[in-house]
Amino acid sequence: MKIKLNLNILLFLLPLIFLSGCSPAEKNQSLKAEIIPPNLAASTPILAPATTLENCDSYFINSTEIESKDFFIDIKNKVNEIYQNNNTYSYVSSDGSIAKNGPFSTWVYEMLLENSKEVKPKEFDEIKFGGIKITWEEYLEFKNNLCETYQNQKSNGTLRNLIINITDLVNYRDDWPGHASKWLPFPYVETGSKVIVSPSPKGLEFYTKYITGGGVIIVSGPDIPDEALLQARKSVVYMTSKRSDISKILKDNQVRISLFGAGLDSSSLPEYKGTDEEGGFSMGMNDTSMTANADWLCRPVNYDIGGDPVIHELAHTINHVVFEETNEHYFYERIFKIAEHSIKNGIFDTGDNCFGCFNSEVFIDCDDISGLCETDLGWNSDTMGNGKYDE
Repeated sequence: MKIKLNLNILLFLLPLIFLSGCSPAEKNQSLKAEIIPPNLAASTPILAPATTLENCDSYFINSTEIESKDFFIDIKNKVNEIYQNNNTYSYVSSDGSIAKNGPFSTWVYEMLLENSKEVKPKEFDEIKFGGIKITWEEYLEFKNNLCETYQNQKSNGTLRNLIINITDLVNYRDDWPGHASKWLPFPYVETGSKVIVSPSPKGLEFYTKYITGGGVIIVSGPDIPDEALLQARKSVVYMTSKRSDISKILKDNQVRISLFGAGLDSSSLPEYKGTDEEGGFSMGMNDTSMTANADWLCRPVNYDIGGDPVIHELAHTINHVVFEETNEHYFYERIFKIAEHSIKNGIFDTGDNCFGCFNSEVFIDCDDISGLCETDLGWNSDTMGNGKYDE
């Protein structure tokens, strides 16, 4: 029996109950790789440049000066505490492993804002501690990013620039090769359903094919068939078709899907040398892209039996990018209980890691997007993955 859901319901379900964040940075905490030097990819601001350092000072006029090194050590510790130890909405399994969930980017932003209203560093030329080096100019860049983010929150501005900046400044997992501070962003060009020559920035000339849809950029090298990019776009457009607000947030945060080919893994992409993910991984707020195996995309002449990495990882990406920016609580506080209930009832095995993403793949029938049907592919939504839905 097929499971059919109203699309509006699906769009609320697909990213909601994540029992694994699938964050590539978390999977590769100690990863060492060949990367473009950080100075190549000074981030391009997404926010409207409405704040200057002069009027920024007025936000923090009552801040108390403290020793500069103490200021940054405190920030580093607080950033680590939020990402590593705030388990308010995380799932702790019986074996002690933790699947991280929550609006971490909002928590970091709120911490930085409150901290800077209370204290500020004494002026310095350069400080060093724990392998970190920070110049006064880098502090001013951070300060301006924080002010711009604060001002732009009134018009639903993104947190991306600030999160990229602070995690790079205090070396929070910036050994991850896909950290956005290491790569220039792609421009967003409306392409419709047509693959065009990629307007690739310096360092990412590997990508020669480009298409956009639903607020998401999709790129690949020359060996990926156009049909794979078109299929990825169909999935993105379908998943965001009823929520233009989600599409806008994805676009504002420069969400990109990097496709790799058959028999390869993520290490074949320039941003991810040294990784070995065969299916794909999601994009977090400070990542340069998400990835997906183009050969696993269900489409005519490519009858891949099983899951779809674009659907799966975009569901994660909506969690990591959209929900972290909008300070989402509803799913984490309420609907997350569906997953817990399913685990207790033996419907979902926590060894499968991701309740929401597997079920997103099942609920979005292949024929809805590709014109194929489940019977053509040899699976059905009652048996594929965890195709049971526990109300």
